[in-house]
Amino acid sequence: MNNFFTPELVDYFLIVYFNEIEKILNKNGNKINEIKFQSEESNTDEFLKIFFKEFICLNNNIRHSKIESLILEIGNNKRIILVKDIMKYNIDNVLLPKDLSEEQKHLIASNKKSIYTNPDLYLEIYDGENKYYRSIELKSTKNNNIPGSSVQQIYPFEWVIFVQRNKDFVNITTGYYLNSITDKLPFPDRSPRPQIGFKTLQSWNSINRIETSTSLLIKNNNDVINDKIQLIEDWQEFLTNEWIEIIESKTIRNNEKWFNNAIRKFSLKLLLLNQSKTDDQKNELIKNISNNILK
Repeated sequence: MNNFFTPELVDYFLIVYFNEIEKILNKNGNKINEIKFQSEESNTDEFLKIFFKEFICLNNNIRHSKIESLILEIGNNKRIILVKDIMKYNIDNVLLPKDLSEEQKHLIASNKKSIYTNPDLYLEIYDGENKYYRSIELKSTKNNNIPGSSVQQIYPFEWVIFVQRNKDFVNITTGYYLNSITDKLPFPDRSPRPQIGFKTLQSWNSINRIETSTSLLIKNNNDVINDKIQLIEDWQEFLTNEWIEIIESKTIRNNEKWFNNAIRKFSLKLLLLNQSKTDDQKNELIKNISNNILK
């Protein structure tokens, strides 16, 4: 798909699989609204993990799918995967964090460019000869946007099951974690956590995941993918560009973030300091700041 992720045949199986279970889950009577949630915006709801472990174990293949072909479109390139070639995959087991062995934890860590954290769910997939493992993030919200995982923990092409719930309904959307990331990066108190949104992922699916009676088309835009990966890999650049916009703005926005005024005050002091310096001193300041930026 790009330099960050090279899909295997099992990953094409999961594209069809998650599309299928999303339709099942969004039917009336999915019983998710009966689940006890632990918090307002929770990333670690144990009852939710148990529900999906049981659900996936019961719905562990795509043999009842009417889809005959999966079409992946990336720019002008197109690849067609016949679903009959990925019917062989079964999800044999779904592991909760407490079920993971040290060997499995090591395997998860070795397959990620991000730091290791326990996945919410860990799929064991079998094709009759080989076993494959893929992790799943579970996210839930009563509204839409929530803080996501810290940037060091994000794997852009990890699958996410996103649950939107209130007292009257429960909606489910699924997809790559990358496609749930909004264009917001809240000011970090510790490690930055790019915002994710239920509607962001749902909207991406409605535009880029197109199903006909016998085919499933997935559209991808490499520029969008690369922009979001850049946000994850160089979040400091993203924030500094946002701060430049703040100090260049001629007006104060409504409901501004608390730190905008501090950024203005700092910028003003830096500009005044710079004005008081000679050209050589200005160049020395630039050099010192550049040398102190951690790579």
